[in-house]
Amino acid sequence: MRSPLPALAVSKLAATWESAPSDAATVAAGTADVFRAEGESRATVVLLHGWSDRTPRNYLQWIRHLTQRNVTVVFPRYQASLRSSRRQMLAGAVAGVRDGLAELGLADRPLIAAGYSYGAGLAVVAAAEAERWGIPVPSAVFGVFPYFVRGHERGPLVVPPTTTVTMLVGDRDQVVGERGAASIVESITPHPAAVRMLESDDVCTYGHLSALQSTPAAQSAFWSPLDRIVDRLAPI
Repeated sequence: MRSPLPALAVSKLAATWESAPSDAATVAAGTADVFRAEGESRATVVLLHGWSDRTPRNYLQWIRHLTQRNVTVVFPRYQASLRSSRRQMLAGAVAGVRDGLAELGLADRPLIAAGYSYGAGLAVVAAAEAERWGIPVPSAVFGVFPYFVRGHERGPLVVPPTTTVTMLVGDRDQVVGERGAASIVESITPHPAAVRMLESDDVCTYGHLSALQSTPAAQSAFWSPLDRIVDRLAPI
């Protein structure tokens, strides 16, 4: 069994230490785990977890895949507890993303905001509110089974024209279904968004939790589209 990925934990106060990612549920919102690329970093992916995950445990194999492709990953822990409010989670995401990126100092590399479920909605908000968050404007947004999340204001999300938006939805997803992607498309219009429906077959059923698998089918469905975005923005 491979040992856990080494990570740099970043607190709101910018205190840092070398450690493996902690699974403790008591880690404060606004903390980020930073996973450095194995070689020279080509790009940075901010990977925003789904509601209730709160640790990198379910994403470690995907993160390892990215770091082996020389992609640096910032994993913000935006949710302190299951009772965290929308405003608290939004504040935790802002702090975690901002401090994680500041620690890296890779502003000259393409930035991709990616997320799963609630985190996918936050990724769209990050692109629309980059200046308010104090982060570079992401070059791309990649959302898996997105849940629509409002930003600091209740109006439409205005995504910069230079940012591409790609979202995946599952035909057997009974948690968010197509509703989240449809709400995001409506909110960011007239900005274009590419929405792809994953259709279940004998190999893989695309229910909500299928995105957390690491089977060959899941890698093809979820990892490969993000790989293609990275390769487009930062060719090898």
